[in-house]
Amino acid sequence: MRPRRPLSLRGRVASVVAVTVAIPLLLVGVGLQLASGRALVAAIDRDLIAIAEDLERDRRGMLVMPGPRRERFGGAIGIVQLVIADGRTVTGRSMLDARLNPEGIELPVDERVLAVARGDGEAFLRTVEVEGQQLRVLAAPLGPDLAVQVARPLEEILTFITELRRRTSAVTLVAVLVATLSAWWIAGRSIRPVTALIGSLEAVRGTGDLSRRVEVRGDDEVARVAIAFNAMLARLEEARKARQQLTADASHELRTPLTSLRTNIEVLLLDGVMGDVDTGDDRRRLLDDVVGQLDELAAMVDGLVTLASVDATEGSLRRIDLWELAAEVVATARRRYPQRRHQIELDVPDPFPSERSHDAAPTVLGDRSRLALALANLIDNAVKYAPSGIIRVTIRSDGIGGVVTLAVTDRGPGVEAMDLPQLFEPFYRASEARSAIGAGLGLALVASVAASHQGEVSATNLAEGFQVQMVLPIARPVSTAPDDQPAASAG
Repeated sequence: MRPRRPLSLRGRVASVVAVTVAIPLLLVGVGLQLASGRALVAAIDRDLIAIAEDLERDRRGMLVMPGPRRERFGGAIGIVQLVIADGRTVTGRSMLDARLNPEGIELPVDERVLAVARGDGEAFLRTVEVEGQQLRVLAAPLGPDLAVQVARPLEEILTFITELRRRTSAVTLVAVLVATLSAWWIAGRSIRPVTALIGSLEAVRGTGDLSRRVEVRGDDEVARVAIAFNAMLARLEEARKARQQLTADASHELRTPLTSLRTNIEVLLLDGVMGDVDTGDDRRRLLDDVVGQLDELAAMVDGLVTLASVDATEGSLRRIDLWELAAEVVATARRRYPQRRHQIELDVPDPFPSERSHDAAPTVLGDRSRLALALANLIDNAVKYAPSGIIRVTIRSDGIGGVVTLAVTDRGPGVEAMDLPQLFEPFYRASEARSAIGAGLGLALVASVAASHQGEVSATNLAEGFQVQMVLPIARPVSTAPDDQPAASAG
């Protein structure tokens, strides 16, 4: 069995409108029929009561009932029947001349009617069927041991209700059809932006062109979807360009050490074949170059792997106390660089950390491991390019709801002003740093971590040193969630 094809958005909108219109119309039609039927029956009941009251006031009216019978069930005049307590009945028309009513209609008499005739019961109204006709009958006391039954046919009412039902159904059907066609047309016009969005999606999927954009019109929900889609395309386009640039830069950066490494190895092989014993110093120099180039390649590969893992990580976002995080990273750096142990300082507001209040801690919403990796890279960078002097890690906050600034300051020579704008690009190395071992990926990793936390990075030359700052938004306070408590899942 083939699976049922789901309705399109346009079809669903038209169906919802059709049902929305049909249900109220059906309810109105049924209510109108019930109300009309009850009103007409109530009018007949009032007429029957009036006839019974007239007969009770003037019992002689039974003797002057009009003789000529208009129809078998009495027409508008109705049927009048007397009921004696012993069960005998007399039709009102036969009182004047039985020959004028040779086929008199006999209304049904039961114990309830006899109770009214005996005076044991009260007057009542009911609907009965006589010879296939629906009659509305009133049974009321008329005197001692005597009751009167007055009946009127319901044929006109039933005919009216049937006609009303037919017309109501026709009106409902026409209204639903008109509403459905109108909804189909309106839905078609309303989802045009959605259709354009789908077309753009399919075009991007088919061509891979991330530079395409959806035209945004208005400020409704569809426009917001288009804006979000354009933003997603822009992010994807930036990611693709960054990946392509990273690939090109990696290819370029790897080509030089690989070529040099190959050349040195070939020279060593040639020297081994020639057996030249006077090249011991040259051999040592070449081997040192090979080791250095291998170290450079290893550092470059490690940097690439770390940068790629940071970009691809989708960890759990937590509320992180930056004071505690910085203290842990600084302690690790002191163990890694024992010769600089006393020069790596952590500058945070007093008291720290045990005597401060918990609410005073600057917290950010992010991934703890990535933030720790970024701060560690800033300290490593300072140790590498500032061989002496104090390396100070500073954390400053402008208050809850603002931002927190994490800065690493060293006493190094800094960089040329022309190098500052490109300092956080992958594989970019300032002229002063090109002789040092490294691939130029440390600050690029810091920039990537900051961007993933909606933050920013910047570098500044100071009068006596160099400073790199990472500015991050402070997380809103959550009374029920302590630091490092999971807050959300990054997606």
